[in-house]
Amino acid sequence: MGATAMTGPVGRLEGVSNFRDLGGGLTADGRRVAPSRLFRSGSLHRMTDRDRATLEACGITTVIDLRSPAERRLQPYVWEATTAVLASLADDRVVADMMQRFEAGTITSAELEDWWSLTRVFQAPEEQVASLRTIFSTLIALPADEAVLIHCRGGKDRTGMVAAFVLDSLGVRREDVMADFLLTNDAARTEPTDGEIAAFFERFPAFTPQAVAAMQGVRAEWLDTWFAGIAERYGSARLYLADHLGIGEAEVRQLRANYLRPL
Repeated sequence: MGATAMTGPVGRLEGVSNFRDLGGGLTADGRRVAPSRLFRSGSLHRMTDRDRATLEACGITTVIDLRSPAERRLQPYVWEATTAVLASLADDRVVADMMQRFEAGTITSAELEDWWSLTRVFQAPEEQVASLRTIFSTLIALPADEAVLIHCRGGKDRTGMVAAFVLDSLGVRREDVMADFLLTNDAARTEPTDGEIAAFFERFPAFTPQAVAAMQGVRAEWLDTWFAGIAERYGSARLYLADHLGIGEAEVRQLRANYLRPL
């Protein structure tokens, strides 16, 4: 059986990239992720008044911000109608070093092509325990008539990993989890290139197409390797959730009750 069509894009926003609904994925027990409860996107620091109205019309009351403190300082935003939950998934020193190297133009094509190793987003489950626990606790506590938006800088790596972990914890079939992860590549092809990324490539144009693609999109192998690494280290994503995040069977049942619906 192929991947189920996820709910996907809700409508293109003017200043927010990679925005979509995580609803639609099928579970092995015959349920579906409810639409209009879980959303994901890139950073909100350039959202327009029209974007804000669109997001509020989606019922979003809570925003989980995965960016580092340095990113938040450089690209702040205020959205008074929502509760902000800060759950950094990147080491501030790593982010600061990357930003400095981007500004100086000292990052090479080879490094960008190996985006997986450069960002370390998918490789630090021990360092991410506190933030991941915060994310799952927030999702479990969210009232049934409210929605949540999860975002990072570009809405692809950190947000993609968290979205995949959440969907997997809901029991969504792996092909549907992967289908959502790869929708980022559709956004990269159809949405205007991020202004800061475009400016970077204008200043430093000698990058390979593979480097550009890695910076703007995602690869299936990244998510496959993340799940494989979790299984090798902890036995399974479920055991990592229970033994390291403290999200046991009762909490998983509540999570599924919150976000799954019958077909």
